[in-house]
Amino acid sequence: MQELIKLWKEYELVPAGEGSQNGPTLEIRIPAEHVTATNRQVRGGQLWGTDVYTVDSDLVAVLMHTGYCRPTASLPPSGTQELRATIRVLPPQDCYISTLRNNVRSRAWGAAIGCSYRVERCCIVKKGGGIIDLEPCLTHSSTMEPTLAPVSVERTMTTRAAASNALRQQRFVREVTIQFNLCMEPWLKYSISAVADKGLKKSLFTSARLKKGEVLYVETHSRRYELSYNGEKVIKAAPAAQAQGAETGRIQTHNTSHVTNVERNAVDGETTVVDIFRWSHCKRNTPQKIMQSIGIPLPLEHIEVLEDNLEWDDISWSQTGAWIAGREYHLARAHFLSPN
Repeated sequence: MQELIKLWKEYELVPAGEGSQNGPTLEIRIPAEHVTATNRQVRGGQLWGTDVYTVDSDLVAVLMHTGYCRPTASLPPSGTQELRATIRVLPPQDCYISTLRNNVRSRAWGAAIGCSYRVERCCIVKKGGGIIDLEPCLTHSSTMEPTLAPVSVERTMTTRAAASNALRQQRFVREVTIQFNLCMEPWLKYSISAVADKGLKKSLFTSARLKKGEVLYVETHSRRYELSYNGEKVIKAAPAAQAQGAETGRIQTHNTSHVTNVERNAVDGETTVVDIFRWSHCKRNTPQKIMQSIGIPLPLEHIEVLEDNLEWDDISWSQTGAWIAGREYHLARAHFLSPN
């Protein structure tokens, strides 16, 4: 599309073109084999704007976004020789908006670059001669389908920086943030996704991992904490009236504790076994190998137990840290360790 920029610069030099919002037109011929959704520029999302597009937007992607042709992996009919698109060169826009149209998502851009263009006409040229005019479809705004699972396949996006270098176009670089713990060992940067339950299988829940023997270590910028499984405890069900009274009393006093489902749904005389967890402060920030040689979870002489009778509902995770028994801890790093 460098021809467009050259054409626009020449047009600006002509006195009659000064201040005009409509530049010259240009006819572009596209071989039929390139009109497919498997086109690298189409797959890479090289498309910025709606109706008016940036100069480096791929024309095939624009034709699909404007509805002149369908975004399918199949090629046009065998009798098609080429597509001819007439585009009008326009001045650069202050911003380009993003829309999902005809199952193609254009991208937004917030700065004026080079020049712009819009498609004014598109037709099919048949191999045996003859021309078929195509009509755009500018009103079909697609709806996004909801999903419960995140996309696990990475998608390569062609950016303007990459477009300036052929080598960069073929390279996908994952941006990784490396965190070092208080002993200068690589740990995960704290994220709620690191401690959130994975999927619907209970075996992938964080509480289940701790029960199996893993231990979660987290750090602030100066202190290290240990969260481990600490066995089970038996809860004797309170009479229904007593449980209700306890709940009312908590609400009236604005206590941060809550009545569990065990108390609400209990039948007189029943007992329930629940898992309990231990939250401790590590007295020394010890390297991982030494910690595993001492024993995971750490022995009592190496920790200061802050809470040893926690139910899982007493632990709340947030984007910035954790609430343990009503106290907030701002966390920077997290790491699971296993005794093995």
